[in-house]
Amino acid sequence: MRRKLLFSFCALILCGFGYTAPAPIQGSEFSESHAEHLDIENVEFNHPSILPEHPDNFRLDKLAAKKRQSLYVTKERLPPNLYAAIDYSLWFKPYFPSPNVQYPAEKNFTFDGRAVIQVKALVNSDRFILNAFNFQITSYRVVDIDGTEVPINTISQDDFKQQLSLITNQNGVVSGKIYNIEIVYTGIINPYTDGGVYFSSYNDPQGVQHYMIATHMEPFSARKVFPGLDEPSYKATFTITLQYPTAHVALSNMQEGTPQDMGSNWSEIKFPTTPKMSSYLIAFAVGPYVNSQYTNQHGTLTRAWGWPGTEQYLQFAAQNAGQCLYQLGEYTGIKFPLSKADQLGMPEFLAGAMENWGLIIYKYQYIAYNPTTMTTRNMEAAAKVMCHELAHQWFGDLVTTAWWDDLFLNEGFADYFMTYIQIPVYPIQGNYLDTLQVLNELQVGLNADVRSDAHPLVYPDGPAFDDITYNKGASMLRMLSDTLGPLYFQQGIQNYLKKMSYSNARDIDLLTSLTEVAKANNIKDWCGNPLNVTDFMQPYLHQTNHPLIRYNNNQKTVGIATFTQEPFGSLDNLNSTPWNYTWTIPLKTSTLRDPEPHMLWIPMQKGCSNAEEEEDQNINEPKKRANQYDFTSIMSATYGRIIYDDIGFDRVLKSIQQDDINDNLKLTLLADEYYYMVREKNAGRPFGYDRFLNLAKAIFNTPSFVSFPSYSVFAQAQPVLEEVAQMYRDTIDAELISRMYKNLFQSVYNQLPWNDTSLWDTDTFSEVFLPFAVRYDIGDVQNRTMTMFANVKSACANSLNGTAWCNPYSTNLRRAIYCGAAKYAPATSDFFFQMLHFYNKEVITNPYFYQEYMALLEGMSCTQSSSTLKVLIRLYTTSTLSPSTLFGYLKYNPVASDALYNYFVANQQIVNSSLLNPYLDSMTYNWNSYARDAQLANLMNSIDLNDQQFQIFSSYLERVNLAWQNRGTYGLKVLNWLYDNVVVIGKTPWEKALKGDVNYPQYNLNVQPNIPGSGVFQWYENMTFSASVQITFYITKPISVITMNAHRLAFDAPGIALFSVDDNNNETMIALDSANIKKDYDRGVLTIPTASNLILYPQRYILRIEYSGFIFQNPNEGDASNTYFGGLNHRKGWIFTTDFEGGPGARSLLPCWDEPSYKGQFTVSVMHSSDMIALSNAPETGTIIYDNGWSTTTFDTTEQMSTYLIAICVGHFSNLAKVTRYGDLVRVWTWSGMEQYGELALNVTAGTIEFMSSYFGYDYPLKKLDVMALPQYTTDAGAMENWGLIIGEYSLFMVDPDYATTLQIAEVAETTAHEVVHQWFGDTVTLDWWSDIFLNEAFAQYWFANGINNTFPEQEAYAIDYNRFYMNHIALKYDCVAGIAKPVISDTPPVFGIEPYYKGSALLNLLNNVLTPYVFQVGLSNYLTQFGYSNAGPQDLWHSLTVAAQQNNLKDWNGQPLDVSSFMNAYTLQTSYPIITLSLRGTSTVQATQQSCMSGEALWNIPLFTQTQQSTDFNWFVNYTGGNDATWLRPLPSPFRVDNAGSTSFARINYDDKSWYSIQAQLLSNMNSMSATTRAMLLDDANYFYESGIWSVSKYMDLTMYLVNEDSLAPWEQAIGYFTEILNRFQYQPELNYIQNYVIQITKNAVGKFQWTTNGIWTNDRIVQLLVNVNNLANNRQTRIVAQTLFSSFVTKCQYSQEGTGKCSGIHPNLRASTYCYGLRQSTNIEDFNAVSNLYAWFAQNAGYLQTDGSNLLNALGCSTNTVLLKSMITSTLSGDYPPSLLNSIGAHDVTGEILYNYFLDNTQDILNAPFDFSLYIQAMFQNWSTQSQLQLAKDFTTGFDYELLNLHQKSQYRAGIQSVQRNYNWMMLYKESLIGWIKQNFGNLTL
Repeated sequence: MRRKLLFSFCALILCGFGYTAPAPIQGSEFSESHAEHLDIENVEFNHPSILPEHPDNFRLDKLAAKKRQSLYVTKERLPPNLYAAIDYSLWFKPYFPSPNVQYPAEKNFTFDGRAVIQVKALVNSDRFILNAFNFQITSYRVVDIDGTEVPINTISQDDFKQQLSLITNQNGVVSGKIYNIEIVYTGIINPYTDGGVYFSSYNDPQGVQHYMIATHMEPFSARKVFPGLDEPSYKATFTITLQYPTAHVALSNMQEGTPQDMGSNWSEIKFPTTPKMSSYLIAFAVGPYVNSQYTNQHGTLTRAWGWPGTEQYLQFAAQNAGQCLYQLGEYTGIKFPLSKADQLGMPEFLAGAMENWGLIIYKYQYIAYNPTTMTTRNMEAAAKVMCHELAHQWFGDLVTTAWWDDLFLNEGFADYFMTYIQIPVYPIQGNYLDTLQVLNELQVGLNADVRSDAHPLVYPDGPAFDDITYNKGASMLRMLSDTLGPLYFQQGIQNYLKKMSYSNARDIDLLTSLTEVAKANNIKDWCGNPLNVTDFMQPYLHQTNHPLIRYNNNQKTVGIATFTQEPFGSLDNLNSTPWNYTWTIPLKTSTLRDPEPHMLWIPMQKGCSNAEEEEDQNINEPKKRANQYDFTSIMSATYGRIIYDDIGFDRVLKSIQQDDINDNLKLTLLADEYYYMVREKNAGRPFGYDRFLNLAKAIFNTPSFVSFPSYSVFAQAQPVLEEVAQMYRDTIDAELISRMYKNLFQSVYNQLPWNDTSLWDTDTFSEVFLPFAVRYDIGDVQNRTMTMFANVKSACANSLNGTAWCNPYSTNLRRAIYCGAAKYAPATSDFFFQMLHFYNKEVITNPYFYQEYMALLEGMSCTQSSSTLKVLIRLYTTSTLSPSTLFGYLKYNPVASDALYNYFVANQQIVNSSLLNPYLDSMTYNWNSYARDAQLANLMNSIDLNDQQFQIFSSYLERVNLAWQNRGTYGLKVLNWLYDNVVVIGKTPWEKALKGDVNYPQYNLNVQPNIPGSGVFQWYENMTFSASVQITFYITKPISVITMNAHRLAFDAPGIALFSVDDNNNETMIALDSANIKKDYDRGVLTIPTASNLILYPQRYILRIEYSGFIFQNPNEGDASNTYFGGLNHRKGWIFTTDFEGGPGARSLLPCWDEPSYKGQFTVSVMHSSDMIALSNAPETGTIIYDNGWSTTTFDTTEQMSTYLIAICVGHFSNLAKVTRYGDLVRVWTWSGMEQYGELALNVTAGTIEFMSSYFGYDYPLKKLDVMALPQYTTDAGAMENWGLIIGEYSLFMVDPDYATTLQIAEVAETTAHEVVHQWFGDTVTLDWWSDIFLNEAFAQYWFANGINNTFPEQEAYAIDYNRFYMNHIALKYDCVAGIAKPVISDTPPVFGIEPYYKGSALLNLLNNVLTPYVFQVGLSNYLTQFGYSNAGPQDLWHSLTVAAQQNNLKDWNGQPLDVSSFMNAYTLQTSYPIITLSLRGTSTVQATQQSCMSGEALWNIPLFTQTQQSTDFNWFVNYTGGNDATWLRPLPSPFRVDNAGSTSFARINYDDKSWYSIQAQLLSNMNSMSATTRAMLLDDANYFYESGIWSVSKYMDLTMYLVNEDSLAPWEQAIGYFTEILNRFQYQPELNYIQNYVIQITKNAVGKFQWTTNGIWTNDRIVQLLVNVNNLANNRQTRIVAQTLFSSFVTKCQYSQEGTGKCSGIHPNLRASTYCYGLRQSTNIEDFNAVSNLYAWFAQNAGYLQTDGSNLLNALGCSTNTVLLKSMITSTLSGDYPPSLLNSIGAHDVTGEILYNYFLDNTQDILNAPFDFSLYIQAMFQNWSTQSQLQLAKDFTTGFDYELLNLHQKSQYRAGIQSVQRNYNWMMLYKESLIGWIKQNFGNLTL
């Protein structure tokens, strides 16, 4: 590697600067009119004459310079303590080509020199020893201060030591004497690469070369210029005299005076004597220099020098230098001590610049600023370099390091101040400049400190001009400033400079000054003692590595967060140190509780042995409350990396998303995450990009970044994003990279102005980011760049001098414009060749300002055309520019690698050129697949390679292999993140996309889910699955592209194989067009074209694919995981499960035809951990157990079924089983140890199978039915009806009888039966398409009642009657809500809404009533028989029912044979439902009309059952008025008439007052003359019309009077729902007693009848529960007495229980919540509270998964009336000791309504700091507020100071709380008066 790098370096040096430019291409050749006639094969490049090795990169320039210099210098030191340097008198006469001077040819590029060196001898000696190198000495002598010549017997030059010895007699050098050493010599003017005195040159516009000279002496090159004591500590004064060509300008450290004419066109200047300084800082220059001048506020002259032609570009440098110099003087308190400060820009300079005192020499681009070519970034780089060198005037020149081991005292300070001091110069750019320091200093330093070549900052083997010295050094200063505070740090620096001026310093001098300031200002250390900076800094200065600071918070709510440290880098091969690689770490921290940055210390070791007072000791390791967010190193100054544990990291993400953070914190978070990932990767430990990518996604979408993008933050992230891009740019998933960039940057792109702003940050970000926007097609970048380039082309149409001067757009935009023009230009455009023309002109016009022509080159590399890429590659191969740069541009062009490959194949002579390495690097940069590996190997084998070439090729082949391996390993996690974040996870449903050209697929699926278990797999395989599938299928029509579904699957296109199969089962492989196999991520579609568009004719085919997929780590639709805690050791277990009806679909498990109509058969094999069980749709056929912890379970082939019904479960399972009376095996599975709770579900499963088989005469089609109860399930559904393997959430299939309420028991029964019904309706017969989902769900929602009833006949009233009404009630409730309601048959999402379930069930109930149960049964049986194992649509169902209806002679409204579809279409294809309004005509006639509840013109043919005292009759209501006046235009009923009796139809009846009151009268006289369902329906309709404002309060309330006799569940549930609502609404109203009295009186008889007695009948037990709850809420004295009695008994029995309350409670689960709450509320005994609290704590610690009393007990705690206890519980809730639901209970039972509000006022910050969402507190606080005073209180807070503590999101939540109070208040204004008036009228005085 070293040889390769050296070769590339040399090639660049030779080619970049030694080439003579050819004649330019003529402009006419590229005129637009002739573009189509271009001979593109012969187009050539013009070549630049100069290009810096590291353009725009000062740091790399300087490092390269020092590395090169190290080849020519020695570190051999002078013997110590021989002399003290006093003064130098130096005279030089340089010989180099100059105007009008003559000299002998042999003197060319030499100089004559005379040196008089005055020294003081410190010891007796026999010689004078000086540094000298490469001189021809012509004379020498030594004279003491008295004028006595010292005899020199001989001289000796040691070129290795670079020392000159003048040897005299023994003790001829006398200690204490002063001597003048005089030497005359000749030296060499070197090339610029060798330093000393060096030459450079420039070419003028006529091509004439002009020479100039300058010096470069750091660190050991002064000895090449004059003999002397060339070490930093030998400071002296210098007087320099220069004799030079008169035509030139002579410069040196001191300001020049008037030259003396020496004749023959030579002049001489003697410069003033310098201050005391080190030899390496001496400088002079001679040349044709020109300047621009500026005088700063201190009166210091600053001049910027260049050569003729650069005058116009020098003013920026002069002014910037002057201002930097001024601000440094202000900061240090020391004005620049010289009269002038020159900044000289040279055409060539080895380093970026050199800080010679008073004459700083630079590479020219840091001095000459050309605004037509240079970007904002170039300008800031120049300003930065100048400020760096000017900082040296104090740090390095005024105070100089004593030796190079403390070089950071020079370079660390200069690097620190080069950005810091720009901030007062350019205040508006402060944020940008500060982030640059963190990016370029802190991050670089940290990385350098863990490299193998790291060294201590104080480095005895110095000088080390490297990242440690510069960047770590600067970072140390940043940390010290942060630790001491900027003001005290400045004081310390000023003291240090004043003390050490004109002398040499060591690190201890600096640290001592800082310690003194710290002590003087009472700055404390980690132990509370005065801070000793020296002690604190020792580990940082004298050992390598840096700390990794771990933020540890393993509490999911709020616990104690701690910080620990460890070395970031490996300690292997490192020497031991006294500090054992630990550090005392200062952490500036910010939390939500304490947002102001405050200091925490992580001490190096525990204990504070040096503590002055024991009581002052701080905690050794900081422990702090874990909050919603907790940021460390808030100022980005800590020298170390910080990694947050997962919980802390999640909080950080949340805070970024909600509250935003500063740019430096964004940068350090990104950097720390990435480099920690690299650390773990290099150590062979698990790692992943997901945390970094999540962080990037959050950061780049923050409001601050979108509005004010940070270049530094982007620059930190971009290389990591490129790593991700590189993994997939050359794969089938390449589109995901573009999507990733859009996901991250679309928002900020939308805000970019596409012009320069006043902010360097925004402008620099635009320059760097916008080319990526082009490459990844973000936003409108195509239109913008094409339009802009067209404008460039127009503006520069007549230009013969390139584009820099005529381009109308900012230099910051040009890279993007040129890239877009090349990328998006159509084939007919000449844009590419126009850019080539511009480039050729620009190279000639601006050879020294290369930015524009390099932008053109980079832009051309974006072309997507193979022909232009071929031209470009050919031109790149001939260019003199760095091939690594040129071919590097092509790395990011996805189509370039094939173009490079093709060009290489056609031009194999490249193998013999110096281009081979960069060419192969670019060509293979993105290659990482088997196909690419083979492609490169084949290329190698086709060429005759020598050993070196073979080695080069082999290295890239190895790289391709490694990249392929990486993508197949940890790249899976990256792909998983991309699928999770940049494409749709799934759709419910996916749009229809298949072509109908395939049928009868048969799938052989082998899958291996990788979840923790006995089977071992690689860490990067965790939560993935490996799979292969063989699909046998038939093609039904000729095609050349197979279209199928695949989503979230990882495979390479060449891994897909297709075969045709003949009648003899012989397979023939069919070639595929692998390059064009595509994934459509938005539709989940995979298209597989054949090679050469080969036609596939109808026959049998086999498709084989090997692939991997992803397992969601949280419950989700698709392939997901579950976790649970169980077993003897309560250990965590893992479950793999699937759910494909929604979301990603089956296409996320296997490539398939994933639409319901593509039914197929599946043979599944699952490889799983041997300690687990695998289940699937079909019965298992066997399990093979292997020795490695894995087993394979195979399953029988399924019946024909849709893909969404595939199911697989793997885990530690147990089951209960039984066999139905028809022989069907039924099993209920749970995770091990929980199966006992599945008995109810088991019985309901068997009972429902028996009902369905018997009722429909259609046996269960499969051999078994499993029900799997999972500990977790997707939040989008409760259960899934997979054929043969129902899967759902545990609470829907498991019951603990000790705790389950009636509702919970019923829910388990309903869910189980629902899913079993699906085995017929949905699985056996499946919908054609998802718009018809009601064909599945309506049937399951309707018939589950019969399954329950068949299982538990005693529950018929609940299972059938109550459930039928409840379905109608819910359907009607939501079918008229705008934004929710939609047709039953609809493609409008969501598919799985109210309509197909509840409205669908209600419509089936309507059909059952209209057709009669018998006809309905016959029609459905026929439907199942006809469409079993296939698909059906609504018309198929209607047809089956129509046939049965007509066979039974059913007629429609016209007397014609009933066509079911003719009236069901209106119900299923229209939104809303009909309201039949009865209006009184005159005094005795009622007219009926219909209209939609949502208005509009919709009409229905409505079947209605009408009940009168005499009979119940069936009639049709058609058209607007009913269609039959005899029925619908009728007399007032006598005594009553109820339309839609039994809620048999799907409609509401709006009665006129007289008809309505006749119904009320009938109910009061004989309630049972109407069914319970009818009564409930009347209550439901009345409530609807009252709440809609159609009826008055009294019309509704009058109906409730009959309830005094009610005894059925459905009516009571309707009524008590309203009673509860108004009791809560009136909680804080003075009229609450009226509401309470009304409720108590209405329910009194029922309470007397049902009391608290439960009997196991679900309707009875639910009525008891409802009555007890509402009477306790209404403060019924008798009910509360019972509650108190039962509660006291409960406490007595259970207070010491250690196994919960289920056995000891003695209270039915239905009644516990109310009893515990109101029992405790009435208790004054604190022990009762403690008992409830302790019992809750037991449940919180020990409760498992099933229903328990935990929530009941928690709610009871909030019912307490003890204000002190309530406030204490609020505090504990904020600390995470209680869940936030406790707040809701406190708010609901607070009679004052002020407890939560007052606590909020007193503890706002703590509430904002709570470990739950702020909205939960607000909702609890405001839940029942309704008065004017409460509304005002809520509003008052928004005008107070504390309101400003809320962030924007929290303010929005608070305002939402105010709106809820406003709504309650508005309700009171609307209804209170009439409601209370009615109660007073009907109930009179209160009798509670």
